[in-house]
Amino acid sequence: METSNTTSGGPRAGEENAAARCPVDHSAVAARSTIPASALPGPQMPVPMQLYKYRTLRTDWLMQLRQQYGHRFRLNIRPKMNIYVLSDPEDVKQMFLAPRDKLHTGNGSAVLQKFMGNTGLAFLDEGEHLARRKSLLPAFKGDAFRRIQDSIDERARRAITTWPRNHVASLHPFAHRYTTEVIREVIFGSFVPSCWDELRDEVLGTMDFNTHAATFFLLHKMKRLTVRALEAFRPTGLHDFLRHRERADALIAQAVRERMEHGELGDDMLSVMLGIKHDDGTPLSAVELRDEMMTMFVAGTETTAAAICWSLEMLSRTPAVRDRLIAEIDEGTDDAYLTATVHEVLRLRPPLPNIILREVMKPIEIGGVRYEPGDQLWASAYLLNRDAERYEEPEEFRPERFLNIKPGTYTWIPFGGGHIRCLGDRIGIHEVKAMLREVLSTCELHRADPTPEGTRSRGVVIVPEHGARLELRPRQPEAALADR
Repeated sequence: METSNTTSGGPRAGEENAAARCPVDHSAVAARSTIPASALPGPQMPVPMQLYKYRTLRTDWLMQLRQQYGHRFRLNIRPKMNIYVLSDPEDVKQMFLAPRDKLHTGNGSAVLQKFMGNTGLAFLDEGEHLARRKSLLPAFKGDAFRRIQDSIDERARRAITTWPRNHVASLHPFAHRYTTEVIREVIFGSFVPSCWDELRDEVLGTMDFNTHAATFFLLHKMKRLTVRALEAFRPTGLHDFLRHRERADALIAQAVRERMEHGELGDDMLSVMLGIKHDDGTPLSAVELRDEMMTMFVAGTETTAAAICWSLEMLSRTPAVRDRLIAEIDEGTDDAYLTATVHEVLRLRPPLPNIILREVMKPIEIGGVRYEPGDQLWASAYLLNRDAERYEEPEEFRPERFLNIKPGTYTWIPFGGGHIRCLGDRIGIHEVKAMLREVLSTCELHRADPTPEGTRSRGVVIVPEHGARLELRPRQPEAALADR
């Protein structure tokens, strides 16, 4: 039975009305009947308008749609494609537990193909996905994980000394640089490529494309002339992106050559990949190595940097939570409240508001709805994690709800779930905890405006509107504080 971490509460009035309009009868008597997914409700506006609202109002619009249509509804943000948003825990559970041949995720990351290529773990399904995931696992568990933990702690201590003091600044660029250094440890371990500094900067340069609306274009499906036209129009950001990507690819190839010439392999991700063999005995190709590394650089840095920024943004305007957290950090005997704080941040602000799309390959019934091949299922972490039926006062920042309690598998899904749950989930949580520990041990958080920052899309990730714009002041010694 799933561990519960919430206090039960009735649905809000808007949700009761939405449930009344849902075409699925959830009573026990009707549980055996099914309806076609095409009968599910959803906004009727044209695709471009839906895409615009999703791009600009993403989380607010999702909440409006759930209040209007219930826990499952249809979106049309891609031409000729029905996307069904799910936010009921039982629906999500059935989706996560579905057989591998019924739901695929390979096409769900299509918008990221321009960064990652299409041969890495994120684009594999069924047996190929299982085999690759099992092969990569040693780079994320056991001794490798303990090595990465130690490296994270040290990198956090070094990184915080470079963050700005005594003036207001957006902290996202600094958090992103820190998470990129952590992923260097994951991929390369103790072997540091001679070109690392340049490679890091080029990788960060490619990800700056996420600040442009053109990052949602499926470049691999466009005609060459169309891509060239977009590249020529500099405000799209495509020219700089392609330049950074080309240089990053060359530097990754150089780093791989250096590692192969070095000879000695370890438990880092590149070492593990160099030992992987296909069924015919051939090693991973240069393209496969590149795609898997870029997958880690993108997926393993953008999300964690966003989580760090949301954590600092929330803590800067909730002094009671901040003070309790500082007291625990200063005491140094436990990190239960720190862990609970990170879990609560990820509940309220999952960096990926909707997890990777699942494409229906064979007919499947979920929650009394029959989905057909070609349908797209999109579990919403944002809606699920803010459900008033599972979380009392869901809009409140209350780490106590997770204190010494494990988040539910199907009611808290910032890392996705099922057989494609994020491999680096424990690494990401440790990164956020390490950085919060260092920030709060050395600095005081100040902000001139107590108004919560809004949201801004950075590709598929949601970040604070101003990148967590705060002032870090050197923390005063306890004696000085006592004399105030």
